[in-house]
Amino acid sequence: MKDVSEIRTVEDFMRLAEAKAEQSDYVGAVQGYNQAILADPHYARAYGNRAFLRINLGDRRGAIADFHKAATLFLAQGSMANYEMVMLYIKEVEHN
Repeated sequence: MKDVSEIRTVEDFMRLAEAKAEQSDYVGAVQGYNQAILADPHYARAYGNRAFLRINLGDRRGAIADFHKAATLFLAQGSMANYEMVMLYIKEVEHN
């Protein structure tokens, strides 16, 4: 893993966030996805991944907002399978 000062790309931030999530450092993982989103605001997967972490942190409203953003981006990018999957997650979170 790169030193935090060496992180430059969206992929680097995504790897950092994923590593933090694997260590159950959900706050650190959210911060990593925040950085990925700052680096590329159209990176749908970062919003989707951050949504799951927000659920783990008890932030349902934030999770739903992130899922909606991910769905919008996936739809705009023509990624229908990912769009449909995220829409299912939204329904699940909204009804639980």
